[in-house]
Amino acid sequence: MAREHHRERFLTEAELRALFLALDQEPNQIAASAIALLAATGARRSEAMKAKWEHVDVERRLWVVPVSKSGRRRHIPLSDAALRILARQPRPDGCPWVFPGKDRQKPIGCLRNAWRSVKERAGLPTDLRLHDLRHTFASTLVSKGRTLYEVSQLLGHSQMSMTMRYAHLAPQRLLEAANEALPDLSS
Repeated sequence: MAREHHRERFLTEAELRALFLALDQEPNQIAASAIALLAATGARRSEAMKAKWEHVDVERRLWVVPVSKSGRRRHIPLSDAALRILARQPRPDGCPWVFPGKDRQKPIGCLRNAWRSVKERAGLPTDLRLHDLRHTFASTLVSKGRTLYEVSQLLGHSQMSMTMRYAHLAPQRLLEAANEALPDLSS
């Protein structure tokens, strides 16, 4: 059986800054906001594209995904950054979608073109996938000391092994950990 190789691509802090600057310059601001929300919440692309205002509770800072990939209801906490992104979204009368398409009665259909131009504008690698924002979300939290259990809950994973595939520690964080293994013996 062939060995499974998992991607370990996540954005650095500098790359994230460049991404958000490029998102601000994107002509398609609906797509740009959807991409920004993915980075701010670790949500799946399909969850953002199908998000409806009736499932967003700003007061409780909660976004409910009625049916997630696992087939179950999922609750996504809305950080300060996520709330700022949502607050910028226009809410046309009669349009239920957080990220509407050109026909306001349908959700946005595709983020591919905006993603491609944003990556180019930000100087990010061409092979960077939109899904890598989910890896970035998980990896950033783990690098800042959040537990795998917390990250698992935020990503909506039912198995910790899946979260472990998403959460990668930056080399600097691993070096800091390795340096703590032995006391300073030079004195």
